[in-house]
Amino acid sequence: MLDLKIVGATVVSDGRSYPADVGVEGALITEVSVPGSLGPARREIDASGLLVIPGAVDAHFHCRAPSHPERATFASESRAAASSGVTTLFEMPISNPPCSTPEAFAARRELGEAESLVDFALYSGAGITDPARAEAMAESGAIGFKLFTHNPPPERVNEFEGLVASEPGHIYDCLRTVSATGLRCAVHSESQQMMDRFRNDTDRFGNPSRPPMVEAAAVGLVATIARELRIPAHIVHITSRLATEEVKAAQSVGVDLSGESCPHYLLLDDSYIPRFGNFVKVGPPIRPAEDVAYLWDALSDGSLSVVASDHAPFTPEEKAAADFASSGQGIPSLEMLVPTMLDAGLTERFPLERAVEVMTANPAKLFGIYPRKGTVSPGSDADLVLINPQGGLTVDSARFLSRSGGSGKAYDGMELAGRVLTTICGGRIVFDNGKVIGTSGGKFISPDGPPLHVTQTQPA
Repeated sequence: MLDLKIVGATVVSDGRSYPADVGVEGALITEVSVPGSLGPARREIDASGLLVIPGAVDAHFHCRAPSHPERATFASESRAAASSGVTTLFEMPISNPPCSTPEAFAARRELGEAESLVDFALYSGAGITDPARAEAMAESGAIGFKLFTHNPPPERVNEFEGLVASEPGHIYDCLRTVSATGLRCAVHSESQQMMDRFRNDTDRFGNPSRPPMVEAAAVGLVATIARELRIPAHIVHITSRLATEEVKAAQSVGVDLSGESCPHYLLLDDSYIPRFGNFVKVGPPIRPAEDVAYLWDALSDGSLSVVASDHAPFTPEEKAAADFASSGQGIPSLEMLVPTMLDAGLTERFPLERAVEVMTANPAKLFGIYPRKGTVSPGSDADLVLINPQGGLTVDSARFLSRSGGSGKAYDGMELAGRVLTTICGGRIVFDNGKVIGTSGGKFISPDGPPLHVTQTQPA
């Protein structure tokens, strides 16, 4: 007998939409069958008129545990994830201590296993040139590596130890070292040299200048290194046409270079800066409306293949207290990931199937956990989200479950199509009818196989 069956739904997964019933036993999907064909189950959910999608895989998430619990913890942020349809979190390595040694990795894994309601994976810092250390991080179970191509803020150097390479030759050495593990490296691509060039300039709002050239120069360098070394790489939080065109150029000559963008770069443009100031300060910066439009086009044509939250929590009090130049860079976008993409698919900005795969199958493939994650298929983890396509969401950041959710005030009042009704993680219902269920139970996830190449759209 099945533990759970979901009947009457339209399944949206792997570039397809089709009517199906879904059967779950324990933590796994065991059947995806034509409607009415499943046997008895201990529990049945009537999903008539609803969509069932794979749980979202957020490939870019900052919690900073164990440091700064006033901003976020695995407990608080995983509850926020469950409430919004995210069932797997890839935690970035910034913290104090940073996740760049086997000891720090083990401690962070233990903390996540104790606190997280949903499944999680951990990146390792990539600012290392010792092959033995890179291999040790891979053997610890790292989902991938993360490299920053610019120096950290002076007051946060300890949090970035083992994560940074800002000189081109050092970037090359680090990427070569970590690539020997077979894992994909995610790269925050902003050129330190170009940042230095523009340090004393200001933008049209009078703030320190960080133009698209700063981003694109670093993307071009990483693309060239990836091409030379024949390695996979992933450019995180792309903001501009200039940077996206560097990604496209690399892909056109066969480089396994994937690109992601984020809700704040897709929903906000630089006209929000005078209104919200510190609350929309993020690195790289949000861009003019024409760049935003270009990002949507790049997601549609497949040159950008992932949308992730880059959830970077700072409390509203911290944001309000600082001047723009010294304010922390980050927006709490975790609870906007699934709603943003649902809205895009349901309002026909591009096909719903595409909107789903950029936050489910694609990140799972890029980091070697597909088909365990990212798909509604027999044998996959029972990570499922039930969506009311006729429902809607009026965003109110004061209701976010993220501990720093109130810093997302720039999203307030946005009207988005679709509504998350139920979230299931590993066969456990962790959110239903507006309530988070449970306090822990999430599993640590490591790669099942090599990273796959994903750059093109799949047919609906």
